[in-house]
Formats: sequence, structure tokens, C-alpha cells
Amino acid sequence: MMRNCFVAVLAFLFSVIDVMGQKIAITPMVPDELNLQKSVSNTLKQRLLQMTAANGMGSSSGEFLLTANIVPIEKEIIPTAPSMVKVNLEISVYAVAVTEQVIIGEMSFEVKAVEKNESLAMSSAIRKINPRTDEVKAFMSSVREKIAAYYKERTPAIIAKAKQLASREEYDLALETLSSVPESVDQYPEVCSMMTAVYQQMIDKDALRALQEANSKIAVKKYNEAMDCLLYVDPFSKHASEARKLINQVRQFVQTSDRMAYESKIKEKEEQMEMIQRAHDDEMLLKKMQIQASYKAAESNFDFGALKDKVSDWLFGKLI
Repeated sequence: MMRNCFVAVLAFLFSVIDVMGQKIAITPMVPDELNLQKSVSNTLKQRLLQMTAANGMGSSSGEFLLTANIVPIEKEIIPTAPSMVKVNLEISVYAVAVTEQVIIGEMSFEVKAVEKNESLAMSSAIRKINPRTDEVKAFMSSVREKIAAYYKERTPAIIAKAKQLASREEYDLALETLSSVPESVDQYPEVCSMMTAVYQQMIDKDALRALQEANSKIAVKKYNEAMDCLLYVDPFSKHASEARKLINQVRQFVQTSDRMAYESKIKEKEEQMEMIQRAHDDEMLLKKMQIQASYKAAESNFDFGALKDKVSDWLFGKLI
């Protein structure tokens, strides 16, 4: 049973990593400056997301975004019973290089709809944008090529920046920086090696901090709090075995009412460690698992709010 679970998990990891390697990321974003009702904003964001996903692109990038502007061409209230609202919108979609402050691609759609109110009409009109048309595919293909060319030129600088961040122990930012580089660039193997090295440094440092805190809690018999610290230790950490030994010592002192919940978490950690131990026999397999863990850590650090703030300072003053 455990072996079947192990094989299934590895198959999933391979599929995720393969998809990550093939995709170039661009973040869909609806500007607050459009002052859209929430339902309309959500519809527009969903269409932008579909444009990226349907055309083989990822959706988390701190360097590039896909955004839009809406210009009402016509709005008419039709005096039926009940009355209806007709809208005619020009929706312009922009691919933007954030750091360079440059629009790298643009296309426009004219869409119309008639509904019971303006919000419904706008949402209905936006949904008429088809992310799978030849025109949209050509637009997104052009954007993807420009992003790939950007990374090919900028990867040495990205690697240098990540090294600098890692030297300051800003590991999460270093991982986020490296994770943006697509597989198509020549330096991708170096990027992957650096990602795994930075991730290892980060989790080892976190593990040492967790072990130190756990030992402090054990000294004053706060076993539940010590267990929380120990379960935080990443199974990939060089200190995972030490944490496992301490867990076995502490588990007998955990309050009975909490023991069942902790046992479930302990079992999950043990299964993860067993997978990693098995993977040590296959260097390529272990590397793939480490890269996947590095990507997940980078993704969890992605700050969408900060990206919006950074872009709104210059871009939307031009568009709106």
C-alpha cells in the first residue's frame, strides 16, 4: 500500500514539474483604478486567467502581468418591462514588463451585451472574450516569446540577484526570484541547482531554530508547544532525523486530548521522510522532489498586493 502511494505521489510530482518547466508565467491582474463592482472585476480577472492558462502560460510572476482597461463605448437603458441595460465596451488587454515599465503586448476587444442591470451586462459582455481564438493565441504566443527572450538575456543578472539575497539570508525572496526563470533558457540547470541549494539553506536554518525552541519548551515541560515546533521541521532538512528522535521522546508526554491529532501529523511527516529516504537511491528523483519543494516555497512567498502597488504607480496613470 505504501509503495503504491509512493509511486502515485512521484508521478504527480513529475507531472507538476514538467508543467512548471514548460510554462512561462504572467500574472493576471485587474486594476483597482477601474472601480468595477466585485462581480465584474472577478469576471474580468477570470477571463485574463483563462487567457494565460488556455495558452500554456503560468499565472504567478513578479516580473510580468496581464491586465486590462475598459472603455465604455455605449450604455443604453431599453424601456422594456422590466427595463434592460445595453452596454458596448472596448476592452484592451496589456502584457506588461513590471521592472522595465514597458507594455510588451496589447490587443483590444469590442463586446456587447443586454441584461437586467449594468453590472450583469458588463459581466456578460466580458464573458464574450474567447481565450481560445486564433487572434488571442497569436497574441499570447507573441507575449510568451518576448518574455522568454527577456529571461534569456536577464538570467545572469537574476542569478546574481538571488545569490545576493541568499547571502543576506533572504531565502524566500531568492527562491521567488529564481522560480521565474523558464526551462527554455540556457542557464536553467544552474538556476535549478541554485534553487535547491537556497531551499536547503532555508529549511536547515528554520529547522535549527525550531529545534532550539522545542528544547526550550521541553525544559519547562510545555510538550504540546514543543511538538508544534518539531512538526514544523521540513523532512528535507538535514536536521529532520534529530527532530524525529525528539518527537518520539515528546509524544508520550503530550496531553491525551491532543494525542490523536498529533499522531496523524506525525504519521504524515514519517511518510514524507520515508519517501525522501527512498528517493536518495535515485539522484535524479531526489533532485526533482527538491525542485518541486523549492517551487512551492517560492509560490507561497509571492506577494500579489505588493505587485499591484508597484505597477499602479506608473502604468494605470497612462491607461485610465
